[in-house]
Amino acid sequence: MPKPKKSPELVFQEHIRDFLVRVHKYGLLERSDLTDTDNFIAEDQLWAFLKATQAENLKKLEEDYGTDAREEVFKALRKELAHTPLWMLMRHGLKVRGLEFRLFYPQPRSAASAASEKHSENRITFHPHFYFGETNQEIDFVFFLNGLPIVALELKHEANQNVHDAVAQFARRDHTCKVFRHPFLYLAADTSDVMAATDPCREENFRWHNMGLKNAALNPNEYPVEFLYREVLSKDQLLEALSFFLVRVPKREEEEDRTERPAFTMFPRYHQSRMVRKISDDISTHFAEKGDIGKKYLADHSAGSGKTLSICWLADRLHSLYKPGTNEKLVDITFILTDRKSLDTNIREDIANFTHLKGVVGIARKADDLQRFLRDRKAIIVTTQQKFAWVLEELKQNPALKNLRVAFLIDEAHRSQEGQMGAAIRLPFRMVNEPDADAPELDPEEQLANVIREHDLNQLFIAFTATPAPATVDLFGAPFDSYTEAEAIAEGYIVDVAASIISYKTLYNLHCHFVPNKGEEEKVYPKGIVAKALMNVAFQDDGLIQYKAEVMLRIFEEKVMPLVGGRAKAMIVTSSRVAGLRYFNIIKEKLKERGAKYKVLYAFSDFTHPETNEEIHEHAVNELKDGELIEERFEGEDYRLMIVASKFQTGFDQPLLAGMFLDKPVVDRNAVQTLSRLNRCHEGKKDVVVVDFTNNAKEILKAFQKYRKGTPFAPEEPDETLCTKLYADILAAEVFTQGDAAEFVRLVGTGTDAQVQFFVGGLRTRFKARLVSSEDQKAFVYLLARFVKVFHFLTSFFTFAPELEMFAKFAEYVGPQLIKTGSVSDLMKQIRQTEVIKAAVQYQGEVRSGGPVKLRSSKGKKGVGPPPQKASVQEMIADIRAKYNITDEEALYIRQVTEEKSADPDIRRTVITHRDDSGYLKGAYQGQVNGEIQAAYEGLARYEELSDPKYIETGAIFDIMAVTVIENHLSVGA
Repeated sequence: MPKPKKSPELVFQEHIRDFLVRVHKYGLLERSDLTDTDNFIAEDQLWAFLKATQAENLKKLEEDYGTDAREEVFKALRKELAHTPLWMLMRHGLKVRGLEFRLFYPQPRSAASAASEKHSENRITFHPHFYFGETNQEIDFVFFLNGLPIVALELKHEANQNVHDAVAQFARRDHTCKVFRHPFLYLAADTSDVMAATDPCREENFRWHNMGLKNAALNPNEYPVEFLYREVLSKDQLLEALSFFLVRVPKREEEEDRTERPAFTMFPRYHQSRMVRKISDDISTHFAEKGDIGKKYLADHSAGSGKTLSICWLADRLHSLYKPGTNEKLVDITFILTDRKSLDTNIREDIANFTHLKGVVGIARKADDLQRFLRDRKAIIVTTQQKFAWVLEELKQNPALKNLRVAFLIDEAHRSQEGQMGAAIRLPFRMVNEPDADAPELDPEEQLANVIREHDLNQLFIAFTATPAPATVDLFGAPFDSYTEAEAIAEGYIVDVAASIISYKTLYNLHCHFVPNKGEEEKVYPKGIVAKALMNVAFQDDGLIQYKAEVMLRIFEEKVMPLVGGRAKAMIVTSSRVAGLRYFNIIKEKLKERGAKYKVLYAFSDFTHPETNEEIHEHAVNELKDGELIEERFEGEDYRLMIVASKFQTGFDQPLLAGMFLDKPVVDRNAVQTLSRLNRCHEGKKDVVVVDFTNNAKEILKAFQKYRKGTPFAPEEPDETLCTKLYADILAAEVFTQGDAAEFVRLVGTGTDAQVQFFVGGLRTRFKARLVSSEDQKAFVYLLARFVKVFHFLTSFFTFAPELEMFAKFAEYVGPQLIKTGSVSDLMKQIRQTEVIKAAVQYQGEVRSGGPVKLRSSKGKKGVGPPPQKASVQEMIADIRAKYNITDEEALYIRQVTEEKSADPDIRRTVITHRDDSGYLKGAYQGQVNGEIQAAYEGLARYEELSDPKYIETGAIFDIMAVTVIENHLSVGA
């Protein structure tokens, strides 16, 4: 008679059981071994472990209590378990009548560790088909360490059930049974997916615990979840979790607007523990082989996926690393570099939960803290990115610090300035005793890259970013560990904030009453600066803000407030601090008129009002209490709206944020970082609402497509010859010589400022005499600026001759002074006399993202595609000349960009895919191509065209170019 066929689930269970015995050498625990049936403890196994590892303490206990010594141990254990999680007793030890007993020994961290001899005495066993309770309910596997329950595993086979059924089974059990209290980890899995929780009482507590978007077997004849039973359930990783990864977050008492939160245990997500292990293992191997820690790592982890905690775990691990087989620490000091806002909130709160680090962590809130922590050799120091260069210089110059091995964990570099118009030259990082004020609008990641030096073998650099700049990728190389936004969304760790954007266009007419004085007509202002300043005038207009505020409140109350169980909050991002203040006052008044039960806050860096000269303070405007942070006030249930200019656009975690109103253009990485404030998960949070008033929705979605699957930049090998080539090109222009640079450096070192400026004046005269046309002058100044930027970046990789460094200093100082442009203050005289004559807000519809790659029209119907006719670029230019007055130079750029986009494979792929969807190609996608054309013009520094109506208006030159590009791709694909 043939044997009955086993169910798929039983086959799966037996495969894992056999693997655990065969590969991990785990023993099988019998039901009769569990002599404490209430706490499910195999007392004989624990007693055997104590006898093997701590015989001396047991002997002392037996001297006082004789044969009752064993009962004293288990009585003390049962008493502690009534109020302390088992894993904490295992980590910190059990006190019995004044004696301390270790319940397990972790992997030894150094040769001097007490665990080094006794680690091998740990015994892991497991009980398959674990039955419990009066109704004989079953858990597929329970794992024990030295007789103590540590992990429960529920398995399903996808032939009939899946991981969600396993989760539901955990959640509906009788949780008064202590098998649902003592283990530190509850795993639910099917043949393809894994979920994990530290508390199995609710389905919402389980989070995905997968290797990536799709799990795959590591070896032949194994299931896709092989990593679970090979790695996660291995002895090394289970003991590592107990000794290192688990974190107990204490209970939070109810305070006014903050609800009570019970204590809970944190366990890292799979990508967090993977990153910590990969980096620590790699640098330990490097240190053992080379004797130094001179390496760089890039962790490309999605926004909203726990970077702050990842940094805390990594800092903890680096602090505890030793050279294999020795007592020599791998890292003497670990610096966590973040922005000021994260230092005050995210990092401070998260690292406070790592209570075992309390004595070794220093958070540098005041100027003298940093110097004191360095002097006292604090093992982990948290400070701002602005202090980075000062720290490196101090390590280099201070003999007492010079030979220390130092690690730098760099949190994502964010822009923190508000409303500043830019700067002519790069701002150096601040000295230790200077405040962390807002900086000019430069890319902080590029600044950080400029500071890091390749040759210092005592320094380890690890950068965390979800949206890396090209300079970061070039410096650090390809990401060492990645966790993409696509993974985070698929796993439910963050909300997809770019699914759709409600789009409005702000229309306005301006009139300037300013009449320039004689001689002022010749002043030149960069077009981009003028355009931004004029936009600020319009976007600060009271009438326009009144209108937009009404639209925002209506959308908030109708679409946002009902979200997250009626608790949703929203952020309003304004164009400047002045505009933000007007929004705050207007919305506050409107809420009062409405009798609304919710309130608004305005988060900003203190400033001086440009019109009234009044000092505006965040604390006073929001009526905050002494020491109260605005983000803490915003946690209150009655505060539902927060207005910002730049503050909190990045680095702000508020899971109840489900709406954002953009009254300020955001592009590329800044767009991703800004909208990502909405992506934090919260129970009941499924949708978010984004409303854009700058007609920028397509560009925002384009930015998300660019970064969704990880960094869009491949690391490029630095070209050492580029710097010398640019230097040669500058000298070949015969404007300046190396002798000029030497004289400049001499004057800076020994002369007065007046002498330096007299010298620069002579150089300017020579520059204008040698280069007569304004275009040649601009090109030469751009060449100087490019040389300076390239020099600063390439010195991270190569050492250049002293004369190049001298010339770079010369070019950086002299270059911006060669062409006299109108100053910002001169420009503002004219800007402030500009007034809004007519303004309106025009609804543009909803722009949707149909997935990670393409935009879809909300109303586009499929039909017969446009005829695939070849569009000649020359004919297009002729048509443009017939309609618009353009120069030959403009025609060349039109041809260059059109031909470039007509050869773009990504555009071609999208056009061919949607060739039958004319509504999409003529609508949303034409707008996207238009945006790419404008981005190309921006890259070519053609700012005049980007602010010229004949280019940017509907149906104008950029639209004509977009139509031509699409038609060319259609003809190729025909």
